[in-house]
Amino acid sequence: MAHELNLANSLFRGLNDTRGILICGYEWGFSQEDQRIFSEGSPPPFFDKDATTTFSNKMPAHGSRALAWRYDNRIHKWFELWGHPLDREGLGGPFEKCIVQTNWCNTGGHHIEGSYFEKLSDPAQVDNFLFHIGKLDPALILFMGSAIIDVLQQPAVMARFVETAGPEISPLRKIQKDFGGKRFKVGFQDFKRCSVVSLPHPSSSRGLSDKYVALFTQEISELISTVKLAKSA
Repeated sequence: MAHELNLANSLFRGLNDTRGILICGYEWGFSQEDQRIFSEGSPPPFFDKDATTTFSNKMPAHGSRALAWRYDNRIHKWFELWGHPLDREGLGGPFEKCIVQTNWCNTGGHHIEGSYFEKLSDPAQVDNFLFHIGKLDPALILFMGSAIIDVLQQPAVMARFVETAGPEISPLRKIQKDFGGKRFKVGFQDFKRCSVVSLPHPSSSRGLSDKYVALFTQEISELISTVKLAKSA
């Protein structure tokens, strides 16, 4: 069982430490460029583990290289398309501080080898995810990667998830909209205390168009607005 939170940004009391928006991907990135640097024994990239950061601005901890991360930048673009742009100046406002980022797995790599479903179903990684759910009790989860929602449906995983999220009130529905380019399925599932959205992986889903993601603006924007309203009350 995991015993510590693995987060990409700081926690802010009353905002993202409970009932906030949780961005959850597969596992921590370890780019080929970073692997090369470490293998050559070069000085590691700048990192200040004590810096205070939001998802929208990780520069205090990582420097300007944080602005070049494809995964983060794609998610920034999606929030803008959904009508909820993120402020990258300083720490932003209450909305930026109600978002927290983690991954289902506590491992890191350039990409997952073999079956995503098998990797995510590893008991240690299921424990890692559910530990975060128990601690953060999010109101909205945005899964970044379509395989995650399928692992969540496993009876043993779901039984533990609903201990925090509450009983399911709207079963998983995967929606595919009309589009001139490549189409992906976006999943929606609702629980008494939490809504879940399953999106394609922002940086590794081939053929994924931002215009396609924008077609789901109404559904996703309403869920984000609900969290915003609750945090401003």
